[in-house]
Amino acid sequence: MKLDKQPLEKFLKDPAQNVAAALVFGPDEGMVHERVMAMSRAVLGDGDDPFRLTELTGDEIKADPARLIDEARAIAMMGGRRVVRVTRVSDTHEPAFAALLADHKDSAQCLVVIEAGDIGGKSSLKRLFENAPHAAAIACYRDEAAALPALITQHLKAAGIEIDRDAVAYLAANLGGDRGITRAELDKLVLYMGPMLQDGEKRVSLEDAMANVGDQSAIGQDDLCTAIGLGDLKGLERQIERNLAESNEISLIRAVSRHFMKLHQVTARMARGEQLEAAMAGLRPPVFWKAVDGFKAQCRRWPAETIGQALLRLTEIEAEAMRQHQFADTLTRRGLMEIAAMAGKR
Repeated sequence: MKLDKQPLEKFLKDPAQNVAAALVFGPDEGMVHERVMAMSRAVLGDGDDPFRLTELTGDEIKADPARLIDEARAIAMMGGRRVVRVTRVSDTHEPAFAALLADHKDSAQCLVVIEAGDIGGKSSLKRLFENAPHAAAIACYRDEAAALPALITQHLKAAGIEIDRDAVAYLAANLGGDRGITRAELDKLVLYMGPMLQDGEKRVSLEDAMANVGDQSAIGQDDLCTAIGLGDLKGLERQIERNLAESNEISLIRAVSRHFMKLHQVTARMARGEQLEAAMAGLRPPVFWKAVDGFKAQCRRWPAETIGQALLRLTEIEAEAMRQHQFADTLTRRGLMEIAAMAGKR
């Protein structure tokens, strides 16, 4: 069965005993590992009791398929519910897990947790766990832009730190490619704020955020967005190659969408009679100083109606890339070229 949203949050905190095994998979490796460890801690507590925890790899299962069932049947020497964690698996291991689910019907004695990567939407292993009533399939896709502010605020609050609204907006715009990287960057920010906390300052300002957290969702996304906004097709081709070597397709599409939302905000204010500089002054976070001239040129180049069409097309590109993950690279390249070709058209 599939698990998401509220049932998933409940399961991560208290794995139901009628679920014998859980497959955690997806492109966000940080989130996959985080959820695997959350289930392990829910069963074992904070310490990894060696008598209650067994760790296996896909290669070990392939070399000895019977070992997986043997470990699931084993009883802890000192009593208590056990966990078997399996890493580095793929569809080639599907027969071994099919045999496990046929034999292992609940997790009253042992919960089997499988940590997989981006196995794809048509994966036979994914279908196996979705179709079995006593198994769970947990997908881990990169954090949605709408969910990032809450994640950022909660992570900092747990460290006793508040954060200004514009700082949250900046962090949400510059994090999110991977849950593990996002938390690591926030931990770095907490460490930076440590000396300030001794002086009674407990709020992260926009300046604090900009000083400590770089753009981890993609390298050079400003240049990519500028090339699109100016209709520079040759420059865009270079920037797509550069960015896809460092990031993922969905992250790029969302960065471009955020950029066009800024363009839309400024051009809308200009349509109400504001001067360009005054309209740009209201952006939070503000446009990076090196990109100001290029951003002004784009605001003059893009009519509000065409920006709306670009945003609609970006939404379609993202949906297509997520639905057809194996063609995400091609869909992203073609889609961003289409957007750039719209520059200056009315």
